[in-house]
Amino acid sequence: MDPRRGASLGTVNTEHELAYLRAGSDPPWERPHRDGLDITDTPEMWTPYQRERRLTFEARVADYRQRGLV
Repeated sequence: MDPRRGASLGTVNTEHELAYLRAGSDPPWERPHRDGLDITDTPEMWTPYQRERRLTFEARVADYRQRGLV
């Protein structure tokens, strides 16, 4: 279920996120789901909120890689 209109994406715990990425996995909270199924590899099924959240996550990952953290 998506948050209500106007909800923010919240703050990111960088240490937890980097721990998952260094282990070779996406953090589970950054993988879009629908009806209990992981739809990360099916972007056409993402809601606008999931799309925005995933795109910001991918931008952070690119930044981590550029800075040599991952």
